[in-house]
Amino acid sequence: MDNSTPSGLSRRGFMGGAGAGGLALGASLMGPPGRAAAASLIDVSKVTTPAASVQALPNAYYLANVRLETGFVEEKKAWLDKPVITRTKTELKTLRIANGAVAEILDAKAAVPAGAAAYDAQGQLMLPTFRDMHIHLDKSFYGGPWEATLPTQRGRADRVAQEQELLPKLLPVAEERTAAMVRLMHSQGTTVCRSHCNVDPVSKLGNLEHLKASLARFKDTLESTIIIFPQHGLLASDSVGLMREALKSGGVDFVGGVDPTSFDHAMEKSVDTTVQLATDFNVGIDVHIHEPRETAVPAFNRFMDHIERNKQLQGKVTFSHAYGLAALSKEELKDFAARMKALDITLATGVPLGKGAMPLRELHEAGVRVICGTDSVMDWWSSFGNCDILQKAQEIARLQYPSTEYDLSRTLGYATGFVTPLSDKGEPAWPKPGDVASFNLLPASCSAEAVARLPVRNAVFHKGRLVHGAVPKAV
Repeated sequence: MDNSTPSGLSRRGFMGGAGAGGLALGASLMGPPGRAAAASLIDVSKVTTPAASVQALPNAYYLANVRLETGFVEEKKAWLDKPVITRTKTELKTLRIANGAVAEILDAKAAVPAGAAAYDAQGQLMLPTFRDMHIHLDKSFYGGPWEATLPTQRGRADRVAQEQELLPKLLPVAEERTAAMVRLMHSQGTTVCRSHCNVDPVSKLGNLEHLKASLARFKDTLESTIIIFPQHGLLASDSVGLMREALKSGGVDFVGGVDPTSFDHAMEKSVDTTVQLATDFNVGIDVHIHEPRETAVPAFNRFMDHIERNKQLQGKVTFSHAYGLAALSKEELKDFAARMKALDITLATGVPLGKGAMPLRELHEAGVRVICGTDSVMDWWSSFGNCDILQKAQEIARLQYPSTEYDLSRTLGYATGFVTPLSDKGEPAWPKPGDVASFNLLPASCSAEAVARLPVRNAVFHKGRLVHGAVPKAV
């Protein structure tokens, strides 16, 4: 075990960057003794977005002083009957990265070949890349002037009316806004995402065209899939023809839907039409259902009836939000989860706060795949959203798990697609030679601390390429 930090840099020194940097800023603002320094105004007319450029790394390089987890430490405490996990062991290693993958994991003292490119992780913890699996990258105020959500009198109808007014105004800046959100995701350690995209009578396929163009710009730094989403109702807005056009255009991975009873007012027809679109174009389904259990569960069951008959949909269907599941009894949830697992259906969540507690842990432990997402990023549906999927894992930990070393380390999986440095048994599971080199470097001692403290992501890599932050050259 080696919990030291290299080059004489204390752990406190690289934890937050507030120390020396803060002092330097203070000195610069004070100016020479006896004279007040003139400070320029900070532009707050637009929301500040992360930097667009980062250093380019070669195709093959060594990364020294990487902190990897190696196991859990159990200890006996006098007041407890059984030994408990109290901390996580780590070691410093050198990794060789080549062709976008982890080629070798070497001892920290291994010699780097003369002339080889080498960089220094400075003892920071290496964690798998984060995955934002439910986000709307096609529409946002982010990157423009701050705007909070407006009050409503008629609930969702008012939001749709506002969106119908806003979409034409935002289409000219849609690609710019998407790029700003992608940079925000990168700064938070995310390099894999699934984005919903409006298809509606106002923007028609405009948002989709802009989203495809934006994601093409980031094809080397972001792994992405697209869900076409009839935000104004599949049937309610007569968008079936537009959805077919969108599917014919290519580059679409899932067909979406929204509240077949409360929005489309025709549950069976709405579900059946969504499934027909998916099977006609051989894509998956990702349906938003915010409805109460009385209407949500029949809709879910109708989808599952279809999936049982159409085996090609198994493993390709996601229920998003699914707030109605919070009202199920333990026995009802057990049966529902068993059916979801048998059909390989995924649950996507934005980790709602202030609603009935979603049974995310229960579904995960029942074998249902649970994925997390930001959902909205500062738009007219919600003023919140910062693309921090590690924060989503923390929220799940705070809502549903004890704050122990072991449990915190397990909740990291909600951010990483359950790729974790250690297995449930505490055995090293990631990284392994051959794994894709998509990872984060954070100033933390272990996964549990990362979930609890949400440290800054100092360097973010996608398939070996640095996409955010910086790493110094090794000396």
